[in-house]
Amino acid sequence: MSGHQLFQIVFCSLIIFTSLPLRADSEVVGKSSPIPLRLEPSTIPYAEMNTDMPPWPEEDILSGVSEHRYKTLYSGDIDVSIYEAKPMKLRLRDFPVDEFVMVISGKLILTADGGTPQHYDVGETVLVPKGFTGTWEMQGNFREMVVIINKALRE
Repeated sequence: MSGHQLFQIVFCSLIIFTSLPLRADSEVVGKSSPIPLRLEPSTIPYAEMNTDMPPWPEEDILSGVSEHRYKTLYSGDIDVSIYEAKPMKLRLRDFPVDEFVMVISGKLILTADGGTPQHYDVGETVLVPKGFTGTWEMQGNFREMVVIINKALRE
């Protein structure tokens, strides 16, 4: 496993698994069954997001600055987080997980090796498959909601 692949695994794990999980389930006092959880990723201030993410490796940054934050909204069979980053373009190799993304603000441009750029604006969604290799460009005040299967279910 290359250093880049190891970093990507650690990076994605930090995004999803290091904050305290929030659950909407039957363990809530006075509730006998799970209840829906409203997700409002655009309402959480940047200052309230977690800062314990390491920067992307310099060799993976094609442009911009590696400054980002995250907050886990839910952790159960799936993990749901928001991620916000300063404008940046990254080179990714063999992305470590299947990841569902909804653009909350800014713009996302994904370009698979040998492919054409695919643009995603606010409200649009994309599934980035495990193994993706190419560029990941975040423009403007970029924020996304990320959904992946919980790590425990993948093991």
